[in-house]
Amino acid sequence: MKVFKKTTALILAFILAFSCFAIESFAAKTIKTVKIVQLPAKTTFYKGTDWDYGYWKFSAGTETGVFTPRKNVISFKYNGGYYSKYSDIGMLDMNGLVVEVTYSDGSKEKIAYKETKSGSQISQNIYFSPELDFKVGENVIDVYFKENTSVYDTYKIIISESAAMLGDINEDSAVNSADALLVLQHCVGISTLTGTRLQSADLNGDKNINSADALAILRIAVGQA
Repeated sequence: MKVFKKTTALILAFILAFSCFAIESFAAKTIKTVKIVQLPAKTTFYKGTDWDYGYWKFSAGTETGVFTPRKNVISFKYNGGYYSKYSDIGMLDMNGLVVEVTYSDGSKEKIAYKETKSGSQISQNIYFSPELDFKVGENVIDVYFKENTSVYDTYKIIISESAAMLGDINEDSAVNSADALLVLQHCVGISTLTGTRLQSADLNGDKNINSADALAILRIAVGQA
């Protein structure tokens, strides 16, 4: 009987020790590195369409702000609402972003940027901060998670004072066959155009992106339009 009790006690002690170790290990798991493996689909932002000089002004008890002009303050027009992390400067469009996270236990995970909408509110699973105040031209963006804001990776965006160029789908300041190919891929469902890229693809203004728009781009490319 004594042997049975001792054996039972040892087993329980082992289970308890293992459980404590497992809980402690899980609790100690932290983000060690963040590496961007796929850039967002959009890295160039145009004045008037994507951003403007001003800020989001919120009234007490309201969930969405009113864009208020202010000289030399750049804010994105994509507004996440009063409770979003950067409600004053708007949300940066990071759709398409994929990062690889390495944890303290050596495990790795690829995480795609995702937005969650609840009513008028938008929240994101990956956060951003500009390294300096937003300015026209090139800007460096830090990408990180709220669990560990000191670990991050960076990528660059362009803030342009120009309006989006019609037909310049890939935003390289030229209209050519590469843009036509992107339109055709959108038409057949290989990829999806969004935001200013979608607007730039509608060359005939009929709000329907199809092969006619791709043909119009090719005509511009060869100087026939």
